[in-house]
Amino acid sequence: MGRKSLADIRRQEIVDAFYRCVVNKGLTNASIRKIAKEAGVQPSILHHYFKDRDEMIEQMVESFADTIFENFLEEMKTYPDPDTRFFKALEFMYSPGMINEEYSGFFLECCVEARRNPRVRATMATTFERFRETIITYMKEMNILRQLPEAQKENYATVLIAIHEGLELQWYIDPGAVSLEKATVLTREVINMLLENRNRPLATAIDDMKLASSDNR
Repeated sequence: MGRKSLADIRRQEIVDAFYRCVVNKGLTNASIRKIAKEAGVQPSILHHYFKDRDEMIEQMVESFADTIFENFLEEMKTYPDPDTRFFKALEFMYSPGMINEEYSGFFLECCVEARRNPRVRATMATTFERFRETIITYMKEMNILRQLPEAQKENYATVLIAIHEGLELQWYIDPGAVSLEKATVLTREVINMLLENRNRPLATAIDDMKLASSDNR
């Protein structure tokens, strides 16, 4: 990888300042003037490096995702065994390296912005796609999961992300009610349940679980 240009360095400095403003003040309150003050530059400098605020938001979300993925991939390098790596990846999903007051708060700010901003929504969609592709890649390396049809791998990855995002939201709102340590165990149990029913139609599996629950009353 070549050296970054001075322009790239300055753009990243502005994006980092924007990120700090969002973490401390919220996205709505992170004005161009406040971002410039945090970056130690004049507001006109921001317009020199970015077309508009939306472009700044897009690059900020991409930079945030890059940081998460770089930390994740660096951690996963230490686990050469595919099975170990997959389950260590699940642990990382609920670790402070991915869920914490700063990261989760920033992520939720971006989700709210995506509701009104198609460009941010598209950037967030790309981030989720990277997440899914990484999970699917790890599934393909495991003997027990590599035989699954591609569509099924994609469905499982989507379910794992949904569980992660749901637990992260609950933890952020009420940390005392959600144990991130137990979340890893819960996710592994869900994976086991999916694998046990992988050759059966989903509707049939759900009906059987309902029946078993009814019988145990």
